[in-house]
Amino acid sequence: MDVCNCKICGNKIEKLFSLGIQPMANKYPANTESFSKEIVADMDIYFCSECLYANLPCTIDRSLFFEDYYYLSSVNKELKNHFNEFAEKLIADKHKFIVDVGSNDGVLLETLKKGGIRCLGIDPSENVSKLANEKGLDTLVGFFDMSIAKKIKSKYGSPDLICASSVFTHLDNPAEFFRVADYLLDENGSIIIEVEYLKEIIESFGFERFYFDRPHYYSLESLKRLASSYNFHLLDAESIEPHGGSIRVTFSKVSSSENIQKISKILSDEAYALRRDSIVQQFSEFENYCSLLKQSIKEFELKGLSVAGYGCPARFSTITNFADIDTSIIPFVIDDSPLKEDKFSPGKHIPIKKFADSPLADVYVVFAYEYINSIRKKFTKNDIIFYQPIPFTQL
Repeated sequence: MDVCNCKICGNKIEKLFSLGIQPMANKYPANTESFSKEIVADMDIYFCSECLYANLPCTIDRSLFFEDYYYLSSVNKELKNHFNEFAEKLIADKHKFIVDVGSNDGVLLETLKKGGIRCLGIDPSENVSKLANEKGLDTLVGFFDMSIAKKIKSKYGSPDLICASSVFTHLDNPAEFFRVADYLLDENGSIIIEVEYLKEIIESFGFERFYFDRPHYYSLESLKRLASSYNFHLLDAESIEPHGGSIRVTFSKVSSSENIQKISKILSDEAYALRRDSIVQQFSEFENYCSLLKQSIKEFELKGLSVAGYGCPARFSTITNFADIDTSIIPFVIDDSPLKEDKFSPGKHIPIKKFADSPLADVYVVFAYEYINSIRKKFTKNDIIFYQPIPFTQL
């Protein structure tokens, strides 16, 4: 397939580049017998120059991605701090009832509940939702659809705020989100979406952030167009740090001109950054960086220096499979999530170890580099060298 329909405007859009054959990036094989059962597919990226939106068409059944999920928000100290600060902001704004879509293990709900805010989580992953409910954080298992919205409205009432943090890229039908929100929200309610920002991905050569769990990659323009279809007005937008660069966007049924200059500047900047030819050039540089990463690790080993990875998020899978990096290049990777320990990375099957159980390496390629400050504190040895993978630079 070389052409597909834009999920925002419906225009025909063409394939812009490909990341080759990739596995499901958040499925970690538990043993060698399960290697042959991995689902793989061509990862082709399509781009709409009209909406400034990228799409990763995927024929894999969406329910498979969340049957047994391995991402825990609370594991990362920096991410937990982000949600604590976000919750404090929402508490200060005196919201009465908040629904958190894609609530994971309850990292946002926990602080909201402590602050006296009535809140409810929704998450499609059974194992992760169970962790939240065991902590007393009310969480419904399911997708944010009309069926679950009717249950919420009947049992809990209408929220004055719906949050969706780092979940909007995962939705099967993004337009449906606003239709359901329109039904569920209080008439004066608002929506806050935190989403990985396409402009930041492109400008930082962050193409490793593409993976099958996330079929959608947004600009502010594309989100604005989606929301307007259901009469939601763009109230505010701001850059935030999580996931290597995201954007927090606020929508409401009630319009306002308060932040119009700031919003116009963001829209203008992203229109320039997300030109088709610019994206192609950035991807070419990404390919070069992947080659440099592989070659640099080999050179360390030729010098007698041992190398390991630190952090096995989804981008680890995208990079290692695209760059053809296996156990002969990176013998093992450390990850702090107990759900990933003693498993293997998708596709290249690099062993995932617990920090306390792993041998000490001379050089660590840190794939979870936004958490480098926390990672450094784990090491007492001072001469260890840490590198960011793309572009390959010392941290």
